Amino acid sequence: MEFFLVLLICPIIVLVASIIGFILVRRWFVMPLLTLVVFTILTFSVFNESFFIWVVVYTIISFIVSLIMRFIKK
Repeated sequence: MEFFLVLLICPIIVLVASIIGFILVRRWFVMPLLTLVVFTILTFSVFNESFFIWVVVYTIISFIVSLIMRFIKK
């Protein structure tokens, strides 16, 4: 179940949250920072330290989506 969560559910949540967050806030750097903070807290409260690799991956995904949204908005 954790495998399904890490590889499918969390990336979809990050993509959707990054798009919605960019539309609401209109700053490209807010959602990657929020993603980093939220998933870091989840790493130490719900998961174990090995999940931190996925935190970096999700932050990069959020960063890329935010930059794409920024260029689409222009």
